[in-house]
Amino acid sequence: MKNVIIGTAGHVDHGKTTLLKALTGVDLDTLQEEQKRGITINPGYSTMENDRGLDIGIIDVPGHEKFVHNMLTGIGGVDLVLLLISAEEGIMPQTREHFEIVKALGIDTGILVLTKVDLVDREWIPILEEEAREMVQGSFLEDAPLVPVSAYTGENIETLRNLMLDMAEAAEETPRTPELTRLPVDRIFSVAGHGTVVTGTLVEGAIRKGDTLRLYPKEDLAAVRGIQVHGKEVEEAFGGQRVALNISVKKDRLEVGDVLAPPHSLPLTKQIDVAIHMFASTERTMKNSSRVHVNYGSGEALARVILFGEDELLPAMSAYGQLRFEAPIPIRKDDPFVLRFFSPVESIAGGRVLEVHPKRHKRKDERVVERLSQKDTGDDATIFALALEENRYRYADERELGAALGFSEEKRHALRKELTEAGTTVELPGGLLVHAHTAEGVLENARAILARYHEEFPLETGMPKQAFRHQLQEAEHFDDEKIPEAFLAHFYQKHLLEDHGKRIEDSHFTATLTPEQEKQWQRAEAIAKEKGFEGADDSDFVPVGKKREHVLRFMEESGTLIALETRTLHRDVWDEAVSIALAMIDETGKMKLADFRNAIDTSRKYAVEILDEMDRRGFTKFHDGVRVRA
Repeated sequence: MKNVIIGTAGHVDHGKTTLLKALTGVDLDTLQEEQKRGITINPGYSTMENDRGLDIGIIDVPGHEKFVHNMLTGIGGVDLVLLLISAEEGIMPQTREHFEIVKALGIDTGILVLTKVDLVDREWIPILEEEAREMVQGSFLEDAPLVPVSAYTGENIETLRNLMLDMAEAAEETPRTPELTRLPVDRIFSVAGHGTVVTGTLVEGAIRKGDTLRLYPKEDLAAVRGIQVHGKEVEEAFGGQRVALNISVKKDRLEVGDVLAPPHSLPLTKQIDVAIHMFASTERTMKNSSRVHVNYGSGEALARVILFGEDELLPAMSAYGQLRFEAPIPIRKDDPFVLRFFSPVESIAGGRVLEVHPKRHKRKDERVVERLSQKDTGDDATIFALALEENRYRYADERELGAALGFSEEKRHALRKELTEAGTTVELPGGLLVHAHTAEGVLENARAILARYHEEFPLETGMPKQAFRHQLQEAEHFDDEKIPEAFLAHFYQKHLLEDHGKRIEDSHFTATLTPEQEKQWQRAEAIAKEKGFEGADDSDFVPVGKKREHVLRFMEESGTLIALETRTLHRDVWDEAVSIALAMIDETGKMKLADFRNAIDTSRKYAVEILDEMDRRGFTKFHDGVRVRA
């Protein structure tokens, strides 16, 4: 069954509640104060019965200027709006304000309804219709149906009802992805014997009896004890339905504007990057750093507006900016909102969320505006790629990024595959997904660290890993040691860096000897060869000259010299010793230390050091007092 929410908008006393009573048979002015004063204060909710298999919820939102906040609460999540204009009064200030609000909230389907036509002369109706068309020109209502009605006489009521059903059938299905479930709370009360009940429009997703949701922004856990849709007990509710939930949270912990959603599915943020569009009907100017009321979902918060590229916004102007809140709010990318002047409180602008965890930007930086434009107009792949690129230094979990962007797990996996195949992103060992620019930036920093080390120690085969990791962690602000290890594993796989055990080296680096070091190399090599199987010690290498330790270490790392416990052999001598040992083992299957010592004509001490090194390198192993092949 398709679930559709239909809402009303328009000036006070233009007949919204009366019209809906004629359409549904239900009087939505249920509160005594509303009945007494003849105006709707809080949103009223009902359903429109039909024979088309549609689940249609009706929201009657208030029109009086003092109750615009409640109007904003009620209109969120609406699929189809009825914009009402009284034939008696014509277009009024709140008519224009409500029209601006429904545009700002992203509602894209509606019907223009001219009410109370029984109270005016018929020749006025075409004039009023023309005024209505002029007001909505260039908007989503430009080509919308316009129906003149009278709830008193019943004129065109059935025509309007059938039109509403036709448009409801054509409306897009509300997403039911469980992990994106959101219920902004718009009413809270207690029921004897049951406890706390909250109501709201299930913006997206699905809720089952027994689910555990989280209350945002407080983050209390709420067990769902019972669900009602249109006054009937159900086991499950779906996106696009008006829902009442019996939950385990105490009433005094809840406020209108709180949101119920699955744990870890909704980001909390104190600032958001946004696209702002000033209402054409406002007479206010919004200056940079203005304090404003922000209405989002069923919530309201205070924030300061930072404008990028502009110092102030006049009516009908648009700009990118950042809202900085006084307390964290739960919100996702692409969520709509309305800005209201701080004092007096009146609606002046609408907008859409572009980024929920942005850093602070420079106001006059053209690159900021360019990047926000990409987030404003880009497709899902572009948006996800930008989010991953900006994730450098933060490395938020990919699932958290997906939740902030409003992506289902299925969509996130599809985008991951698309971006990785295109080379836009890189999947590191362990599964961490990063933007290709991030991997390039980390590699650039890694190579800069190694370059400085190679310059200072040009003959060493790489930098000690512990020192390298420490410097890379400082340069990249890594908080989790698994992240640099994932990057390094990727760089090793791609042969961009070389792993030398305890040391790490840039694959582009090649050690070069100065003419003086070449001479030192030759002297050290001659000494080692002359010492033969006895090997040379530190004192033997004194003739090599000053700073010889760099050349000797380089000779060891390059394999020209073989370091034993206390001695050093030339590679040729070492290879000969290994060849002798293995030949002796192959002849009898084993080799005694004394036999090897005699074969190379050296002392027992030096022979032991050579054999121990053969054991470490996997040529031989010591077993039952003799050496055998490893």
